This record gives sequence, C-alpha cells and structure tokens, in this order.
Amino acid sequence: MTITFRELKTQQELKQLEALESAIWKGETPIPHHMTLTLAKFGGLFLGAYDRDDQIIGFLYSFPGYTDGQPHLCSHMMGFLPEYRKQGLGVQMKWLQRDEAIKLGHTKITWTYDPLETVNGFLNIVKLGGIVRTYYPNCYGSLDDDFNRGLPTDRFLVEWFLASNRVENYRTGSKRLPELQGAPQVLRFEKSANLPRPVEMDTTREEDVVLLPVPAFFQDVKRADLTVASEWRKMTGTLFASYFARGYAVTHLIREEDMVIYVLEKQPLSALLERA
Repeated sequence: MTITFRELKTQQELKQLEALESAIWKGETPIPHHMTLTLAKFGGLFLGAYDRDDQIIGFLYSFPGYTDGQPHLCSHMMGFLPEYRKQGLGVQMKWLQRDEAIKLGHTKITWTYDPLETVNGFLNIVKLGGIVRTYYPNCYGSLDDDFNRGLPTDRFLVEWFLASNRVENYRTGSKRLPELQGAPQVLRFEKSANLPRPVEMDTTREEDVVLLPVPAFFQDVKRADLTVASEWRKMTGTLFASYFARGYAVTHLIREEDMVIYVLEKQPLSALLERA
C-alpha cells in the first residue's frame, strides 16, 4: 500500500470530498461543494491522502481565523476511511499541514477535541507537540451521534505553535518531557467492577506541575454508566477550567493501564515553547 499526500486545489479534487465525507461519517451531511470551493479560493487549506495516487482515502481541511485579533489557521476536520485508520496517516497529514501553513505565512494552527477522548490527546499533544490552555464547555451544543450523545460537548482548544522549538523537537523526536517527581494528582478516583469513578477534586494546588487522571476508554465508561460518565465530564471540566485560569497548560499525557494522566505545567508560554 502506497499512500501519498497532496494539497487539493482543483474543482475536481475538491468535489471528491463530498462523497468521501459521506463514506467516513455515514448519515452526516457533508460540507457543500460550493462552500469548499469558496474556502479554497480565500485562504482555506485542503489536503488529501491517496492510495495508489488515484483513490482519495482521507482529507484534512482548515481555514483562516482570528482569536483576540491574532490570525491563525483553524483546523476543522480530518478523517480517513475505516480501513485506513490507526496506521499513523493522521500524523503524517498534520506534519504536511504544518509545512503548508508555514508557506502561507501562518505561525499557529488551532483545533478542538474532547479531553476525555485520549486517543486524540496523544496525537495532538504527545506526537505533535500541541499545548492546551483553553476549555470550552458545551462547545457544539447537544449532538445526537453515538460519540457525543447524552453529554455536553466540552472541548479543549489545541494550539500548535508551528515555528517553536517545542514543535520542531517533537517533529525530530528530540522532545524534552516535564519533570514529574512530586507532582500531585488533583483528582482522586476509585474503581468498582473495573469502572473508574471520580470522587474528589482539588482546585487549590500551586505546584509547577500537577496531574489530572481520566479514563483511557471513555466510551466504555459511557456505555457502562452514563451517570458516572457525566461525573467525569463535570469534575474534569471544573478542574481544567480552574487550572487554565491560573496559568497552567496541558503539555503531556501518560498512559497508566486503563487510565491516562494529563500533565499540566505552570510556566510562561515562551518557556514552554522554547524549551530545548
């Protein structure tokens, strides 16, 4: 299998996205072709992944945006056909996105993900070197798909500082991880019948590094007990929002059996980004 990646520019290339989106997210309405064309003409960046150079099997699209008056590229959607997932193609696509965004003059790309879906966290933070300083409660309102049904759609905002030492070190595999010795956990949980349940949180710690555990398989928790899943959503949302408001940022994740530990550091942004 030979997978190639390239920017999508022509009407014919962009037209392929409607059918691809419908195949990836069955039952969802794809982005209209006229909107795709408009975005592509006025600063949008569309990337495609091809098998044998003729069959499109994945895509990523983004568009220019502003936050507090500062421009950046908003990475909105990435997807692959089911048989091409879990092969590292998303990582390759994101590094191509970085290269193309820099050519367009961008210094930062942003996107959102559910903090309790830790597979996305490992991609965004551990593999790419993104950081998180912002928590959006119920970002997309109520959604009735299997992935989101029954809970508020809380999201992290990932910031990917494209030209920073941090991101370059993650690209080359020479990243430097934070010192964790003595770092306190700010959420205590208990397990009953292999189901982790949050029982106590601490929003008062002031150490340079704090740790926040979440379930590694949140969809399993939802299927087992939606009330417990709701408690995870509520307590972690409170904790992340509290620590972000006091200058902490998510910089790393650690897997421990069926739990994942978020690492939050309290340092100036410049120190986080330029750490060699």
